[in-house]
Amino acid sequence: MELVGTRGAPRETLADLKDALKGLSFDQAVVTLVTDWQDQRKNARYAVFVRDGSRHILTMDAFGPRFGPEGDDALREMVEWFQARGVTHFYESVFPPSEYSGLFELDGAEATALLVATANPADPLLYIRRGYTSRM
Repeated sequence: MELVGTRGAPRETLADLKDALKGLSFDQAVVTLVTDWQDQRKNARYAVFVRDGSRHILTMDAFGPRFGPEGDDALREMVEWFQARGVTHFYESVFPPSEYSGLFELDGAEATALLVATANPADPLLYIRRGYTSRM
């Protein structure tokens, strides 16, 4: 698994993610947003796990309202960017805060297995539409 980005740096991490995804089969991609709190979207931080079968990429946590307006805007922009490229499979994985940071220290295969096992289908509108709890 490839780990990209800088914790707490939304714009830089988004640019790093886009660069890492060059050549990805977007029509086969699965995007999982990874957070550390259930039902706390308005204060959430997110990392992003992207896989297309052969490639697995995880960003550091840099997206979402926890990182201010810039983090919230980067989250919305990223989800819209994936949608514009044909991604239709969006998921969310929620880890307890005590385990969240450790996720970035795991071996790639172990982290991939954990992220796939904990992923639940998610509506991308949760991350982009104003008025939803994540967009307050």
